[in-house]
Amino acid sequence: MTVVMHRRQFLSGVAALSGAVSFGGAPSAFAQRSTVFLDYDQTQLDEAYDQSYWAPTLNELQLDDRRVSAEVRSRMPPRTEHYGPAEIELIDIFTPATAKGAPILVYFHGGAWLFNSRLDASFPAPTVVGRGAAFLAPDFNTVKDVRLPVMIEQCREAVAWTARNAGSFGGDPDRIYIAGHSSGAHLTSCVLITDWEKRGLPADTVKGALVMSGMYDLYPAMLSSRGRYVNITPAEQAAASAMRHLDRIACPVAVTWAVSESPEFRRQSMTFASALEGMGRLESRTEVFTANHFTEPRQLDRPDTQVSRALFNLMKI
Repeated sequence: MTVVMHRRQFLSGVAALSGAVSFGGAPSAFAQRSTVFLDYDQTQLDEAYDQSYWAPTLNELQLDDRRVSAEVRSRMPPRTEHYGPAEIELIDIFTPATAKGAPILVYFHGGAWLFNSRLDASFPAPTVVGRGAAFLAPDFNTVKDVRLPVMIEQCREAVAWTARNAGSFGGDPDRIYIAGHSSGAHLTSCVLITDWEKRGLPADTVKGALVMSGMYDLYPAMLSSRGRYVNITPAEQAAASAMRHLDRIACPVAVTWAVSESPEFRRQSMTFASALEGMGRLESRTEVFTANHFTEPRQLDRPDTQVSRALFNLMKI
C-alpha cells in the first residue's frame, strides 16, 4: 500500500517530534509557530484554501472548461433568458428535444467567488440532457462587483425563476435539483437553506443537491487569504454557512470531493457529509478518484463516472 503524506501532515509530525526532543533547552521554531485554525499556522491555512498550491495547472484546466463548454454551446445552442433585472442575470437552458415534464438541474459554476461565468459551465449539458433532464446554468456577479450576500441572492433568484417558469421550457417545477462545484458548491449549499415559502414557493422547491468540493462553514475560509477579498461581517459569514443551518436542509444531498483535494476542502466535505448523514439527509458521499479539484466536475461531461452516477441516483434519472 502506498501512503501519501501531504506537506501539512509532514510539518505536523515534525512539530510533534521537535516538541518531544530538546536541543540544549532552546525552543524550536516549530514549537513557537502560532496556529490560526486547528493545527494550521497562517501560511498553511492560506495554502489549504489556495487551489493553485494543489493544482498548479488550474489556469489551463479552467481554459479547457471554457473550450469544451463553447463546443457544447455550438453543437446544442441553449435558450438564454433573464432571471432577474441585472444585465448579468442570465440563465442558459439546455433541454431534450420535445421536453415535457423533464426533471431540472440548475448548476452553479465555481471560481473562488472571483472568476468564471455560465460560459464555462456548459460542459455537463450533454450528459444531463442525454438522461432526459433539463440543464440550466445561471450567471451571477463575482465579489469583484458585488458583496457575497448579493451573489447568494442571485443564485436563489435563479432557482425561483426556474420554479416559476419551468413549464415554458418543458421542465417539471416539482423536480428541481441543484448542483455546484467549489465556490459554486458553497452557493448551492446556501440555496439549500433558503426559506422558499417567504418567496411564495413551496417549502420543498428544491428536491435534492449535488455539492462537489465546497465550503460549508465559512469561518476557517475567512481566516485564510480568501477573507481579505470576500470581506464579510461575522453575521454574514454565519448566514452563508450551511453547517450552521442544517435544520433548514429538507432534501437529500450528494457530497463529493477529490482524492487529491486540498486538506481543508476534504475536511469540509467529509464534515458536511457526516452532519447530513446524522440527520438523515445524506444521499451519498463519494471520494472521487481524479487528479485534483478541477478535474472533479469534468467527470460530468461523461455519463459513466463516479460523479455522474451520484447525480443520476440523486435525480432518479
